[in-house]
Amino acid sequence: MGSVQRNVTFCIYQERSPDRDGDVGIIGPVVRQRIRLHFSKKGNLCFIGHRDLLRTMDRLFRRARLSLELTQGFHPKPKISYLAALPLGYGGEDELVELVLEDSMDTEELLSRLNACSVDGLVFSQAQSLGDTAAKMKAVAFDYRLEVPPRLLEQADEVVAAFLAKESMTAVKPNGKTVEVRRYVEELVLDASGTLRLRLKVGNGPEATVREVLACLGWEAELFRTVFPARTQAVLA
Repeated sequence: MGSVQRNVTFCIYQERSPDRDGDVGIIGPVVRQRIRLHFSKKGNLCFIGHRDLLRTMDRLFRRARLSLELTQGFHPKPKISYLAALPLGYGGEDELVELVLEDSMDTEELLSRLNACSVDGLVFSQAQSLGDTAAKMKAVAFDYRLEVPPRLLEQADEVVAAFLAKESMTAVKPNGKTVEVRRYVEELVLDASGTLRLRLKVGNGPEATVREVLACLGWEAELFRTVFPARTQAVLA
């Protein structure tokens, strides 16, 4: 569960007094707290898209009565930042979102409120309080877990070894672009239980995804039929 240690920023700002003399008064202190939440997305919730997840989260934060800090301008929005969209159909075991609260809150209470209002398949596991100087989230790689179907296990070791032995392998993405897959695969391990563990680096331009890796292994047709990927964690910079 989340740590109870909190980093809180106090902001003092000026605002014009409502008095007719036009004096400027000090209002404060105003408390703001930056929070990083860890959550999982499983079950039937895997089959809703990222935009639907955003709407679900917005409603959830309102039900939990969180005082979210808003952006400035004509169309203020809550300060919420997601690390990366989870592809449709993928499970997420340790997804990340950051938000800014107007008021200080104990992280255990925050988790309790969120999980009490949450929907099936969406569980908040950890809340970290961050200082304003903490770096913004930036992923350099993502880890995935795939359960290999039993009928493919007999030759799975050879297939994985052949892929790792090559310096270059390409695949065509659904949008028709060709991507160099091998250079994005940092780790590919098949354990004794038949679980394939994959680490994909984040790069510039067209990136290799789980689909392209499966295509190189000859298993692309199994995606969402017998193979259902789960993103287990993000590797942050």
